[in-house]
Amino acid sequence: MRNRTALSHRSAPFPFILALGLSGCAEDDAAAPAGEVPGYELGEPEAVSADFGSVDDIRVLRDGSLLVADRTSGELVLLDLDREMRTVVGGRGEGPGEYQSPSGIWPLAGDSTLLLDVANNRLTVLTPDLSFGATRPMLEIDPAGGVLVLNPQATDDSGRMYTTNGFSMNLPGTGAGGGSGSDSIPVVRATLDDLSPDTVATLAPRSTSRIEMRSNQGNRMVTMQQTPYSASDSWGVAPDGSVVVARAADYRLEWISSDGSMRIGAPVAWDAVPVGQAEREAWVAEQSSRTVQTATFVTGGGGGASPGAGMAGAAARTMTLGGASEDVDDYEWPETLPPFTGSILIDPEGRAWLRRLQPVGAPFLYDVFTPDAEHSGTVEIAEGHTVMGFDDGVVYATFRDEVDLVYIARYRLPEM
Repeated sequence: MRNRTALSHRSAPFPFILALGLSGCAEDDAAAPAGEVPGYELGEPEAVSADFGSVDDIRVLRDGSLLVADRTSGELVLLDLDREMRTVVGGRGEGPGEYQSPSGIWPLAGDSTLLLDVANNRLTVLTPDLSFGATRPMLEIDPAGGVLVLNPQATDDSGRMYTTNGFSMNLPGTGAGGGSGSDSIPVVRATLDDLSPDTVATLAPRSTSRIEMRSNQGNRMVTMQQTPYSASDSWGVAPDGSVVVARAADYRLEWISSDGSMRIGAPVAWDAVPVGQAEREAWVAEQSSRTVQTATFVTGGGGGASPGAGMAGAAARTMTLGGASEDVDDYEWPETLPPFTGSILIDPEGRAWLRRLQPVGAPFLYDVFTPDAEHSGTVEIAEGHTVMGFDDGVVYATFRDEVDLVYIARYRLPEM
């Protein structure tokens, strides 16, 4: 027998629904059989937000409110679920206190926030009261054609940034090289003040992406597409700077402390899910719904480049990430799904959460691991509800309705 709370799947979203009388996790007298871990289900959400165009990222603030990056609507929103209030922070534009496409937000030291604004090519530090502070370019071009890229994917409590995209790269076709040629993908760490990266973990190389190059009025375009359902290592960062890596090859967790010591968990048992027509259509639909990010760089006669420069007398190079064909027959499909997908998230108890891939139509399932890298349980949530963050005793998840609007739901965490 497994420990459960009642699971209820909401058929349609309503703004700020409050589920009263939410019960905790009911425990069975019998322990889980040897070799198995206890399972839990999340009940009805305590609260659900009004709709967003997209929820690209959330940050839980100290007072329990949420900072929400909605790139589709071009808004950075302060959300108070309990008081049913939402306030737009800053404004849309190119000047101070403004942004064009808020797509990433991360905590920094001193309760500050780092905001990524791709369209304005900048990172902005927000103070604890959400005032706009220092900024710096996300992309910087050197005369040799290289590109300095500041594209954080996680931060720790000290404000250090982590990424697998590196803190420097070269654009394809610039003569500076288009790839690292490495057999692994480094997870690197740096700060806004010191961009000298330290490699803190390595990931297995991803399956070869499909690259298409075509000419468009003299411009050179490179389109990169992830191989469908490719088995890739996942990673995340704990508040203390530990890097947590899930290995796709044998599905085990590695917990790498800041001092370099490592704890390796036992392999996780999982049942391979066949890739059928429903899984193929779901993957194509998800890829097609993603916003395509395009960065254009103009190279003049001297070989230098600058984002957003004029096209006259210059050769343009455009790198496009995302986009997908709508025809499932355009792809080569694996026989089974990989064991997991997405980034690893750390809850307030220091446990790592990673989504297990399930058949289309099944509830979403999250594997939970202790800081010793051991598999300690599973948490089930309604299909399409993606865990985005945590606060004390609660978990936040996003889901879409039938017209593709996005909502944020808050659930009570079971006692695990």
